[in-house]
Amino acid sequence: MTGATGFIGLEVAQQLADLGRRPRLLVRRHQRGDLFNRLDAEIVEGDLLSPGGLDRAVEGVDEIIHLAARATFERYRRVRPSIVDGSLRLMQAARHAGVSRFAFASSLLVYGSNHLPIGADTAPAPRIGYGRAKVEAEIALRAAAPAEMKLAIIRLPHVYGSRSFLFSQLRRGLVVTPGDGRNTHGHLHVADAARLLIAAATQGWSGTLPVADDSPADWNRFFDVLSRNYGQFRRLQIPSSVALCGAPMLEMLAAVRGRPTLFAGDTVRGWLLNLPVEPGLLWRELGLRPLHPTIETGIPASLDEAILFRWRHPLLDSAEVRFA
Repeated sequence: MTGATGFIGLEVAQQLADLGRRPRLLVRRHQRGDLFNRLDAEIVEGDLLSPGGLDRAVEGVDEIIHLAARATFERYRRVRPSIVDGSLRLMQAARHAGVSRFAFASSLLVYGSNHLPIGADTAPAPRIGYGRAKVEAEIALRAAAPAEMKLAIIRLPHVYGSRSFLFSQLRRGLVVTPGDGRNTHGHLHVADAARLLIAAATQGWSGTLPVADDSPADWNRFFDVLSRNYGQFRRLQIPSSVALCGAPMLEMLAAVRGRPTLFAGDTVRGWLLNLPVEPGLLWRELGLRPLHPTIETGIPASLDEAILFRWRHPLLDSAEVRFA
């Protein structure tokens, strides 16, 4: 599995270990390996942009779950290398190793705004660089995958949970959001996202589908559920025009300082999209039901889990990451 030290990756690694699978986890920065001290897992150091290490990482592997990517919504030229080039290099290594199943975590951001639910036949129309790179990665993976390989491309929605960046903002006491909050997104609890990725890989499902829980919700409803379950919740809404002007300035400042940023122009543009998803699409094909079919149960579960963890986004990780 790649992307094991990320938000979704940690959950996938934990579930694989709980299933007795003893996953092999590709880790780019060795100091983050401490995250897996409690897991029965094999840790290998490697980088998607260093092909030699990938050959060693996939040797003897039957299934790959590919999550690794630059975890920001920065400009296309910044996110493309890890998402497109890195994915293709991993697929090439997988071909040489005879890997039979490959599950790729794509994104709903391959679509533009849709007021009707996104379905299996909805055409990609990315509005931001991250979505464009994901579409290109999907195309490259399909072209490079051998005929006998089962390739699953899963377009994930807004995935939330106790260790997500949004919940880390919540723990600091204030969530800052752009726009009026009336645009609808597909949402998915991280435990369900991990279950889908694992099932697609282990069952050998092949295809491309968007996925979310059973009930798309606009951001106002999402934060209303948060406020009803977390008394200390505070939200600051920034008008979309102000956010769209201010975010690129923050991005430029971060670039001058040589640092990545989680607040970019494309972050705002992606947040403002309408991305509802037709319920049940991939769930039916894999014979599963979501543990948290709506945010009404998923958000309280995330708040309960947040008590147990201290976690930092990989891009904010300047020192040791610890469980507290």
